[in-house]
Amino acid sequence: MTQTTDMAPAASVNGNGARRAGYVIGVDIGGTFTDAAVVGPDGQIVTGKVPTRPDDRARSFFEAIEEAADKFGISLETMLESCERLVHGTTTGTNALITRTGADVGLLVTAGFRDMTTFMNGKGRMVGLPIDKVLDLAGTDKPTPLIPKRLIAEVNERVDFEGEVIVPLDEEKLRQRIRDLREAGAEAYAISLMWSLRNPEHERRVLEIVREEHPEAFACCGADLSRRMGEYERTMTSVLNAYIGPLMRHYVEAIIHGARARGYEGRVLYTQCAGGAITGSEAAAAPVRTIHSGPVSGTLGSAFLATRMQERNVIVTDMGGTSFDVSIIRDLEPDVREVSIVERFEISQPMVDLDTIGAGGGSIAWIDDAGGLQVGPQSAGAVPGPACYGRGGVQPTVTDADVVLGILDADNFLHGAMKLDREAAEKAITRVADPLGLTLHQAAAGINRIIDSKMADLLRRMSVLRGLDPRDFVCFAFGGSGPVHAGAVARDAGVKSLVVPVLHVAPVWSAFGAAIAQVSHVYERWQPHTMPADTGVLNAIFEELEASARAQLLDEQFLEERILMQRFARMKYNAQAFDVEVPVALGTLGSEEVAALEEDFHRVYEELHGKGSGYREGGCKITALFVRSRGLSDQPAVIGGRAGTGPQRLSRPVYWAEYAEFVDTPVLRLEGSLLDEDLNGPMLLELPDTVVVIRPGQSASFDDLGSLVIDVKG
Repeated sequence: MTQTTDMAPAASVNGNGARRAGYVIGVDIGGTFTDAAVVGPDGQIVTGKVPTRPDDRARSFFEAIEEAADKFGISLETMLESCERLVHGTTTGTNALITRTGADVGLLVTAGFRDMTTFMNGKGRMVGLPIDKVLDLAGTDKPTPLIPKRLIAEVNERVDFEGEVIVPLDEEKLRQRIRDLREAGAEAYAISLMWSLRNPEHERRVLEIVREEHPEAFACCGADLSRRMGEYERTMTSVLNAYIGPLMRHYVEAIIHGARARGYEGRVLYTQCAGGAITGSEAAAAPVRTIHSGPVSGTLGSAFLATRMQERNVIVTDMGGTSFDVSIIRDLEPDVREVSIVERFEISQPMVDLDTIGAGGGSIAWIDDAGGLQVGPQSAGAVPGPACYGRGGVQPTVTDADVVLGILDADNFLHGAMKLDREAAEKAITRVADPLGLTLHQAAAGINRIIDSKMADLLRRMSVLRGLDPRDFVCFAFGGSGPVHAGAVARDAGVKSLVVPVLHVAPVWSAFGAAIAQVSHVYERWQPHTMPADTGVLNAIFEELEASARAQLLDEQFLEERILMQRFARMKYNAQAFDVEVPVALGTLGSEEVAALEEDFHRVYEELHGKGSGYREGGCKITALFVRSRGLSDQPAVIGGRAGTGPQRLSRPVYWAEYAEFVDTPVLRLEGSLLDEDLNGPMLLELPDTVVVIRPGQSASFDDLGSLVIDVKG
């Protein structure tokens, strides 16, 4: 059954600069499902969704594309032969970190800094924890180190803060250290030396020697991944990169070779955590940049659509089978962190500011020691999955609760593509209902209420605790489970309205976000400049950074007119520890432009922290200059869905917590058409890959772009 949404044709630029229409493919691999979104030559979007194979994710990648190709009526090979752009967002590296299944890493550091990763800047116990956990001194500790001390070796060398070599590199002792690490079981190497951001000469030489002594091992330098101040953060960036490096290199190569064997002649691109896409060779060399790239892709797609909807402020939510991800778009741009937190480790890597909790369709319900009902963060994942999937799962999950409540139709799940086991779902929910003295349906409703409250709390943490008013934001909800629960979550969080973006694409929205991702690179120079800064120095640095960025994009076959440059400065008040990002004008900077930059800093600071929060009298400084470059590809323009030919109108009993009973509820089974009518809850809209729940008291209608807009307050 083909589900499409009309869009303008997607054109692309090939290596010679000629334009021709073809398929644009985005693929997102999650913990439970692998999704594909394909924009066809005629502008249609067709989707594919298959279970993720944890033991062979590359196979899932091509199976998802093949399902979409089947809906076009062509073979996988024909689609890939005609593909103009293939972009992948993946959680493969993230999952390796979460499950601690990465490589044994040997860490090479400057002599005297062997315990840097253990000290964690003195705040490791608190990083990445909510305030209630931080206050629990007895119940919290630092995260388990990724590298045991036996795999950390000291290198005799020293470069000072100005980049001058004050202790030459002892290569003979270095070779012995590497041999010792290899003997101890090192499979990959992370190299992070003091002040390499000023002078990477020693790091680069260490890398050469590692490759001579252990040529088959993965190895990386901290200075090649980040030139940001902060030894611990930069070291952990190289450690995480090496930890997932061998796995990601194998995975990236499997995707690239598999695509080539099936007829694809272009480059496979990978979405990156900072937004945009990078080439496969970069993803293999710097896989740390792909961490969280799957969820980030959903944010990119949301920013794309928000621009066309003229909604400047959006809370982005993505609920899949395993996790619930939230990000913020302000003034049409996603919030980005310069120092990111991954599995409670701080890394020096720009990343779209995402927060995640274990809340998905596969989240398991359980009873704690105090006899209370809890849900998540444990997940049934893809295998065995929820009990209703019939793959051996017996634990009660959120999806099982949805089946018991009648929200999901066990006999016609995914429009008949899959039959769910209602009896198994009921049996699983009974495991928590009986001990709590609840009826089957009370327990199922309780599971939903708990998971919905957890997700609404995350929305409030991402908005209210940052000084943002949820009432000023639209909430986008997507993912396989997102539209099922978003009505309750958005209502509890108090947002302005709820949008299920481009309805038939919403279940695979992150895959669509990958498809439209632009190739993007960041070049930076961390160096302090007290304001008013020397214009000659600033111009020279920006010219150097832009020349490097332009050369890389030209090498990636982008035409000069398809290259976009943006300049930024990191700035702070004197004596402050933290800085903020301020846009910088293009072109030659003079005294007037520098004065305007200082005024822009005061304005941005007060926008972020409140009016009157700045301190002009204290003066300010630049901490870093950087350039974001983009290689522009033609983007599909949403032009709206087709007028409805009429859905299949059904009804079935659904248990609504608002009524505490079953109510015969209208069900609209959409077959690729939109409706020109107001929809009033309670009501279910069944699509091939999800169900949109319009709760009692809520109303909804389609906009001109094919998205469903829900008034959550009624």
